Amino acid sequence: MMAHRDRRGYHVEMAPHESPRLLVGARDYRHASWRPGFYPRDLPPEWRFVFYSHRAPAILMPMRAPAFGGEDLVLWEQEAPPEFRIVLEVSGANLDRVLSVGPVPQPLIAGCVVRAPRLTRAHIGSLAALTQTLPVAVDLRVHTPASIGELSALGIGVCGRPAEGLVPIGPFVVSLMGAADRRLLGRAVQELLRVPAPRGSALFFHEPRTAMKWVEEAQLLAGMLA
Repeated sequence: MMAHRDRRGYHVEMAPHESPRLLVGARDYRHASWRPGFYPRDLPPEWRFVFYSHRAPAILMPMRAPAFGGEDLVLWEQEAPPEFRIVLEVSGANLDRVLSVGPVPQPLIAGCVVRAPRLTRAHIGSLAALTQTLPVAVDLRVHTPASIGELSALGIGVCGRPAEGLVPIGPFVVSLMGAADRRLLGRAVQELLRVPAPRGSALFFHEPRTAMKWVEEAQLLAGMLA
């Protein structure tokens, strides 16, 4: 393994010649505005996950407490195609819920995004435990050198937000995009393909009205640039 320190001082390990596949998808699949449009009008709600998983390579799946449980993981593993990947999303306040669901099916579950306005002492123990099981990236709304350094020491990434000029960093790199344009998309995809990501990289779109349009364009662009 080779050590690498990026331009903001984030220390990661990477294997020579390792080029993880870029995962591209939407945040969630349960959007009323997708029917009709993306989903056929007569598609039963219980078939929507299967439909989505055959049309995108990945999804950012919110863990909605208290409804989410280990049985969801089993069902997704049964329904999704072998190459499909799920990145779980959980709030910092609900972080322990990920640890309580038991073993996660791998490689189906490719990582976890933790949403937190700022890094607090209460998060550290749970994040350290979670990263032993899954690649983790934190969607911080307040970035400080101290918080980034603390996450780096745990082997945890920080999510990028291309529209805000935030570049993803860490061994598991994830960028989150809402409304986009082709220039912004191009920069985001190029950045993700450039950043060393020994634990994987992903790009997710969280604006439901346009998410699938950008998922399709991002896949085409990543295929051309890879």
